[in-house]
Amino acid sequence: MTTAPTLPNGSDERISQLLIDSLTRYTRVQRTKRRVVAVTAGVAVIVAASGFAWVTLASQAQQTRSAYCYSASSTTSNYTQVGIPDETTGPDGTKPVSTAADRITNAVEMCAAAWRAGVLGSTTVPTLVACVRTDNVPAIFPKDESDQSNNATFCNDLGLAEGK
Repeated sequence: MTTAPTLPNGSDERISQLLIDSLTRYTRVQRTKRRVVAVTAGVAVIVAASGFAWVTLASQAQQTRSAYCYSASSTTSNYTQVGIPDETTGPDGTKPVSTAADRITNAVEMCAAAWRAGVLGSTTVPTLVACVRTDNVPAIFPKDESDQSNNATFCNDLGLAEGK
């Protein structure tokens, strides 16, 4: 019969200390990993929220100086973006485009020009309806002659507000 070798004096304490040191290191590493994950998640939330805000609301310049001209009465149809001038010149002289109604009128005129140029398919200008997208940028849609709904209902059916 063989017997197990005996450990030198103090071995139990050294082994216990090595186990305690290893456990302390492991706990410290796990705590650091949790902090890194928490900080990374926090940064991701902030970036996502900022991106959502950026996508949801157009800049002031984009709201006042541009419009979307759609090729069909659907927000998923092809579109082109046109610029709205800061002022218009007519027989009465030059006047600023300062009100929302002026912006909508100019947006419709610019989209009609895009239709005449064939940018949106045909060179025949259909009846155009002005709506306002959720990011506050004017959106101009062609309205089928057979559609008897008023402009507010037309825009509402697209999930948009009427452009006034």
